[in-house]
Amino acid sequence: MIYGVTVNHNTSRFVELMLRTLFLTNDLSGLAFHMVVLDNASNDEYVEQLTAYLANQSIPFIQTGLDNRVAVEKHGLALANFVKERKDCTHYLFLDSDMWFVENDTIPTMWRELVESPSSVFANQARIHGYYADRAIEGRDGVPGANSLDGVEWETVCGNPVVKNTRYTTRIAYRCSPVCSLIANTPVFRTVTETIGLNPAISFGAWAAKHYDTFGLMTHVMATHGFRFIVSSKTVNHFTETVYRPELRAPKDKDCSKMLEELQAGRGMELENFRLSDWVKQNRQSSGTT
Repeated sequence: MIYGVTVNHNTSRFVELMLRTLFLTNDLSGLAFHMVVLDNASNDEYVEQLTAYLANQSIPFIQTGLDNRVAVEKHGLALANFVKERKDCTHYLFLDSDMWFVENDTIPTMWRELVESPSSVFANQARIHGYYADRAIEGRDGVPGANSLDGVEWETVCGNPVVKNTRYTTRIAYRCSPVCSLIANTPVFRTVTETIGLNPAISFGAWAAKHYDTFGLMTHVMATHGFRFIVSSKTVNHFTETVYRPELRAPKDKDCSKMLEELQAGRGMELENFRLSDWVKQNRQSSGTT
């Protein structure tokens, strides 16, 4: 049995878009798939529409007990608590609220790829295509990590209790992405989740630091036990940072609504916007590329 889980954080329209594409593009017969939506006290204008859709689909809508103030650690905390409370499955399918499916049978393919892998493989992550980046942003060419972002450096300023405002050169650590990942429910994964969680973390070295985004530290602790993850042959689309960057929210709301209205009207996913954003098309045209 597979538990699919996502966290709604005032992203109700995005969750409905994700779920509608999930059921439209995936043949889940034989997988004993059960979807659950967790919620951080969402109060956006579409939450009632989402709850009506979930009720029609018999999908539980469960409050996490967390409020809806923006804080990146809430995502990993909500998912870790879910893992602790739901032990009766073989796999967990973790899904970001602002991703959606564009290829047929992504979930069955990811499941098959994972169960046919060596026992040292604990997870299978989809390739993540940035809807506005116009490229794969995690798992490009089947290579784990954020690819070009792995080499990005920036400066972190921390209130070190001994040395105030210490500055560190910071780099992103690779991870199994929670945007869309299938993870086996094993004793080691459960122990790691219950012990260190699924939250972001920063490791401080000698004037250098490593940033572990959500699932990042878990990925590296699993590696210390000899477990690794693979990247699927399947690709999903991702708006990215919908919750955390409210200043960039407006075009995402517009694009999400355009796609969701197509699905609600029963017209399927023929609209080009499911795969290519208007913003990217305009940039391609202005740069002379197609």
